Parts: sequence; structure tokens; C-alpha cells
Amino acid sequence: MFVIDARPAGSGTRKQIKRRGFRTKAEAIDALNDLTTQLDNGLHVEPSRLTVADYFDHWLETLPVTGLRTTTIASYRRKVDSYIKPHLGDIRLQELNAADLDRLYGHMRTVGGVSGRPLSARTVRYAHSIIGKALSDAERKSLVQRNVARLASPPSPTAARAKEPRVWSPQELGEFLAFVETSGSAHCPLLRLAAFTGMRRSELCGLRWDDVDLDGATLTVRRTVTSVDHERVEGAPKSARSRRNIDIDEGTVRILRTWRREQRELRLLAGEGWIETGLVFTMPDGTGWHPDVVSRQFRRLVEASGLPKLSVHGLRHTHTTHLLATGQNPRLVAERLGHSDVAFTLQVYGHVLPGQQADAAAAVARLVDECR
Repeated sequence: MFVIDARPAGSGTRKQIKRRGFRTKAEAIDALNDLTTQLDNGLHVEPSRLTVADYFDHWLETLPVTGLRTTTIASYRRKVDSYIKPHLGDIRLQELNAADLDRLYGHMRTVGGVSGRPLSARTVRYAHSIIGKALSDAERKSLVQRNVARLASPPSPTAARAKEPRVWSPQELGEFLAFVETSGSAHCPLLRLAAFTGMRRSELCGLRWDDVDLDGATLTVRRTVTSVDHERVEGAPKSARSRRNIDIDEGTVRILRTWRREQRELRLLAGEGWIETGLVFTMPDGTGWHPDVVSRQFRRLVEASGLPKLSVHGLRHTHTTHLLATGQNPRLVAERLGHSDVAFTLQVYGHVLPGQQADAAAAVARLVDECR
């Protein structure tokens, strides 16, 4: 056996570390030297019986303090509860290895989904990123010696690349908006604004009249309303870039003016039953629409219209595609959509531009040829 006075990494006080059970003095000396090296390099971790399940539960509870969005934390929790804990939860955190992670990823890719269906490479890589974040925190806090996720083999970024978003053609979008207007749907103004601004569902549900300047034909995205475990949650926009000004076309301005008059009439009819929220899109009592309700109503309208299936977020993709297809500057499009940068816009929607590249090549050739 041996006893050593040490100050383990992350600890402000000295403590004695004891190890026993060695067959020979030489074995004890080798172990002592290994431990001393770990302590000198800040690699020593105290033995712990903490399981993967217990650690991930604690880790998720600490995330709100970091400022991570509520919707992101909820998404992490769903993946942890659905895939990580059922397969890795009973393993001690310090005994988790890359082979355990590879087995999990293989299971997810083959039978990990609902009714034993395979999960997409994108979903598996997302689960891997969550595990990597959690184990990186554990490594930094000296709960594990190293982040074994760095040694695992998740699906490659290429394999996990998102599919090209489904969109409507200009004709299909026009048919849908005409159908919604004649249907008398209470969501007509909201869907019109979504179709011609590319705003996210959360941004539409959180929009207030204070953020709208109809005279100037512009609005500002300042807040959101998201759905977390089916509850309405108000918050800030997705990122700093998401806080943006958006210009509105004249047709949409007219529809919003009409809706504002109708909303004021509803307020008078409701009397004391009106709940003032300041929101642009409200139910008859003044409360805001739940994002999940907006999605359900949109699906029903799409089905009734007979058009190809599309999600509310598909209107955002559609607007982006139409902007690029009409030759708008990708940087302007990125700013209008609130993308992090123009590179992201081109990565997702680059398939829209091949014809424009041909036009650009021909224009440059003409310019040069004219100078010969």
C-alpha cells in the first residue's frame, strides 16, 4: 500500500490519498509514480460511483445557469431520456468508454427509433454532440480523466447533413394564401406575414404591436414565444442576429391594418373579458396563440387546400428560396432571415443558385470579350 499527501486538481485543500492491495512493493511504487504524474499534470480524478444517468440529470439541471435557451435544454433532455439513459445510464461515468458510445450509435442507426425504425444520421450526430458537451464539462470538473466522446465514431458531418428543405413554388404559395383568405381562418394575417418575411413560428407568436410600424412598413423582432413540453414560454430571440428589422410589402401592411381594426372590435366585444397582452396575433380574448396550435391549424389548412405537405417552418424555407431565386443578394437574405452568417444561408440554400451562376459567368465573359 501507499499513502500520499496531495492537492487534487480542482481542490483547494490538501488530502491524503491511500491505495492498497498491491501484490508487491514494486507494483505499489509503479502505481504511486502514475498517481504522482497524474497529480502533477492535473489529470487525477477521485474515484466515484456516479452513474451516467445521475451525472446527465445533474448536468441538465445546471444548464439554465449558463444562459442556454429553454428550448435547447428541453431538446437535450428529450435525447438524454430517450436514447442516452436507457442504454448507458447504469454505467459508471468513469467507466464509460468509446466502445459504449459506438454501440449506442449503432443501435440508434438500426433500431433506435419509434417501432424499431432506424434513426437518421443527423439525429445520431446530434445525440453525440450532447454527450460530447456533457463529458467535456465532466472532464473540466475532474469527474472523468478524459472526454471519451472524442474517441467515438459518430456519423460524419457529411452523412448527417440536412436534406434540402421542402418548399412551395410561387404558384403553390399563391394558391395557398388565396385559399386561406377565402376560408376565413383566424390565422390568415399570421400566415401571410410568415410567407412574406420568413419569420420563425416563435417570432410570429411573440410579435407585439409595439414592434410593428405599419406607416414605415417595417417590424422589429425582439421576443419569441416557444413551446417547451407543450407550455408557452416567452423569451429572447434565438441569437443576436435574430434581433433584426424586417421590411414588409404593401399587401401585407394592408392585411395587418385590417386585422388590427378587427382586433380592436374584438376587444370592445370582450369588454372586461379581454386580456391585454399587446400581441399582434391573438385569440378572441386577447391571449396569444400557442405555437403548437398554430402548427396544427396550418397542417389542417394545407390538407384542405390539397397542396403538397409543408410545415409552418417550410414557409420560412419557401420565402428564402424565392428571395434567392429572384436574384437577391445572399447577404441581404441572411440579414432578413436572421441567419448567423451568409455562409450558413448559402450552405442550406445553395441549390437555388445554379442558374444564376451561369448568368454571372456569361455576364463576365461578355464584359471581357467587349474589351478585346
